[in-house]
Amino acid sequence: MRKSSVFLVILLAAVFSTASLGVSQKTKEQMPERDQWSADLDFLAKELPARHKNLFFKITPEKFQADVAALRARIPKLSRPQFLADLARLVAAVGDSHTSLTVIPEQAFPLRLYWFKEGICVTDTTTEFAAFLNGRLEAVDGHPVEEVVRAFSGIIPHDNDAQVKDFVPRFLASSEHLLGLGLIADPEEATFSVRTSAGKLAKARMRSIARSVIGMIPWAAPAVDVSRLPLYRRTGGSAYEYSYLPEARTLYFAYNSCRDLPDRPFAAFAAGLWDTIRKSRVEKLVIDLRNNSGGDSSILDPFIADLAAAKETNRKGRLFVIIGRRTFSSAILNALDLKKKTAAVFYGEPTGGKPNHYGEMEMLTLPHLKLKVSYSTKYFRFVDGDDLSMMPDVTVELSMDDYLDLRDPVLEAILAEGTAVR
Repeated sequence: MRKSSVFLVILLAAVFSTASLGVSQKTKEQMPERDQWSADLDFLAKELPARHKNLFFKITPEKFQADVAALRARIPKLSRPQFLADLARLVAAVGDSHTSLTVIPEQAFPLRLYWFKEGICVTDTTTEFAAFLNGRLEAVDGHPVEEVVRAFSGIIPHDNDAQVKDFVPRFLASSEHLLGLGLIADPEEATFSVRTSAGKLAKARMRSIARSVIGMIPWAAPAVDVSRLPLYRRTGGSAYEYSYLPEARTLYFAYNSCRDLPDRPFAAFAAGLWDTIRKSRVEKLVIDLRNNSGGDSSILDPFIADLAAAKETNRKGRLFVIIGRRTFSSAILNALDLKKKTAAVFYGEPTGGKPNHYGEMEMLTLPHLKLKVSYSTKYFRFVDGDDLSMMPDVTVELSMDDYLDLRDPVLEAILAEGTAVR
């Protein structure tokens, strides 16, 4: 795979922009809303099998068409969030994580969540619910968190559990997701239950907040000086960065996006990285792909070729690669090339995508709802078998305490590893 689009985030919502489309004698404004849904469903049912490389590699055409017919029959009884959830479930059932429904959420409850070693925990909330901070989510409107995860898993295209761990916490606070999945009855209010950091069970009734104002509300987590953040968080917003750690004699290279920045070409960046290796005492090179969800895999190819030929660096005990739940698509190809062509030892978590997968995405737009649906146009086979994830040689998970203490247990484990003898 020389190119692969970045995985499009799955977001369900209840509010969308509208526009007219001359698909019949009636204008869009004249067509009843549920007739629009039915028309978009029919459009999807016709176009997705025609455009996808192989839509029926997991489900049969008969099952797909039966699901379409069943959804069409339910439309008169569905609310918009319910219809969108069912539409997302239809797309997710294809079993291709590059084939997804893309929409925009408008309402969410004031919770920021992450799936740590301990479970799904609250990394931030508003000051009103400060007791929830750093606690583990237990239930939503009486639904145990395990049930909530199962419900979200049904509408999120995923190849493996790693992707579920990545995406469910991102969207779990969306009131439209929760309403569409039948997990809450009121999009404006819901009761959340959290096991606090002190071990007590706390419950609170929360009101959802418009996406347009969520950045203006008072959040409870204390601000942290960026310079104190671990490198994977400090560099997470940049496509590529490197830092020399003199005490550890280690060069850390965060490769967060498979793309070439016009104002900072990767070739020039890589030249600077190699220059640092030559001029500094570098005993370990760490390549961090844990935040990389893909792009153009060919950008890293020259660097991998140079690395394979660098005898002092390309040695076991000197070269390490970090992978994780957000390592996806072209980033997996880069990781596989590093596995095949170098002596790198892999640390972290299983990757979010499969080594062999459908990809090279294109897009179609539903005529009435204007929702984007991505679909795969190629199949890529890189390894024998059909592993669900690329697995690390050494598994290291992030705990809530690691996060709060501003530690990176993966990098710490690598730095503790003995260096190869010259």
